[in-house]
Amino acid sequence: MEEVTKVNPGSWPHSLSSTLVEVIKTGIILTNDKGIIYFANTLAFTLLGYSKDSLDGKSVENFFLPEDTQFFLPNIMRMTREGTGFEGEALLRRKDRSTFFVNLSTALYKGNSLGHEIIIFTIQDITHLKKMEKQYLNTERFSGLGMMTDQISHQIRNPIVSIGGFAMRLARKQISPDDYAQYSTIIHSEAKRLEYIIDRLVEFARVHSTLYAALTLSDIFEGVKNTSFARPEGNSSVIEFPDPETLSAVPMFGDLPLLIRAVRCVIQNGVEGITGGGTVTVTGSINGNKVLIRVKDTGEGILPEQLPFIFDPFFSTKFNYLGLGLTMAKRIVQEHKGFVEVESVSGEGTEVRIIMPRDRRREIRTRHL
Repeated sequence: MEEVTKVNPGSWPHSLSSTLVEVIKTGIILTNDKGIIYFANTLAFTLLGYSKDSLDGKSVENFFLPEDTQFFLPNIMRMTREGTGFEGEALLRRKDRSTFFVNLSTALYKGNSLGHEIIIFTIQDITHLKKMEKQYLNTERFSGLGMMTDQISHQIRNPIVSIGGFAMRLARKQISPDDYAQYSTIIHSEAKRLEYIIDRLVEFARVHSTLYAALTLSDIFEGVKNTSFARPEGNSSVIEFPDPETLSAVPMFGDLPLLIRAVRCVIQNGVEGITGGGTVTVTGSINGNKVLIRVKDTGEGILPEQLPFIFDPFFSTKFNYLGLGLTMAKRIVQEHKGFVEVESVSGEGTEVRIIMPRDRRREIRTRHL
C-alpha cells in the first residue's frame, strides 16, 4: 500500500492559504479587537458592495444598522473577546445602504505574528433563504384562505339565492303593492348582507405583513376608541377603557394599525355577546417583555363544546353574524409572535387575553449582556 505523506497545515504555502480563503463561498473579514478591518476576502467585498482593499482601516460598525450599534455589535464583540463567539442571523447593510440577511459567526484568534488578538467574522448571504421562508408563510396564509372556500361559497350562496328568488317574484306581471314593497326590502337587505360579507373577506385577505415601529399601550387604546362599534338592536352595552395615566409608558414594538384592528375585533365580539345591557372592560399591562391585553365582557358566555371552534372562520354562535372577528384577531396576534387565550363561563361572560412579546427582537439586540 502506498504510504500517504501527512502535511502539516502550518507548512502550507502562503499562496495556497490565500487561494483557499478566496475560493470558499463565505465572506471573511479579519479585524483587531476594536473591530478595525485589516483584511477581507473577495466575497466579503462583493457582499458588502465595496471595491477591493477599500475596507482596510474601516470599522465593522459600517455594516450594521444604526440601531444595532448600541447593543448588538458591542455584545458580539464582547462575546468574541471572551472566547464564546457569536453565531446567528443578522441584517447587514451594504455601502449603498441597502440591507441583506446573513448568517454571521465570529471567533477569536490569538496565536499570530501581529502581536494582538484577531477577530474573525464570517458571513454567508441567506437572503434567498429568508425569501423562501416568507414565500412559505405566504403560502400558508393562502392555504388557510383556500380551506375557507366552501364556507365562503355557503356564506355568499344564501343571500344570492334570496336575491334571485325574490327578483323572480318581482318579475311577475301581477303583484300587489304590499308584496312589491316586501320583496324589494328583502332584496335590498340581502344585497347589503352580501356586500358586508365581501367587505369582511377582503379585509381579512388584506392583512399586510407586520411593519414594526415603537408604540405604547395608550396608542393602541386611543386608536380603538376612535373607531365605532356595531351594536345589535336593544344592545346598550358600555365599553370601559383604562385611564391612559395608569398605563405603562414603556415602549413596545408592533404594527399599530393591525393591533388596533385586533383589539377592536375582540371588543366587537364582546359587544355582540351581550344581550340588553352589559359591560366590556378593556385593560392592558406590560411586565418585562410580555404585553397583556384583556377584554372581558358580561355577556352570555360560550358553551364548553363551542370553545374549540371559536377561532374557525365563519364560526359564530349568534344568528346572522359572519364570525371572522376572532379569526382576524388571532391572525394579527400570531403575526406579532403572540397568542390569544379565551376563558368563558356560559351565562356569565367571556375574557379574551392577547399575549405577545413587547419586543420580538433577541436580547442581544436590545440590551448589554
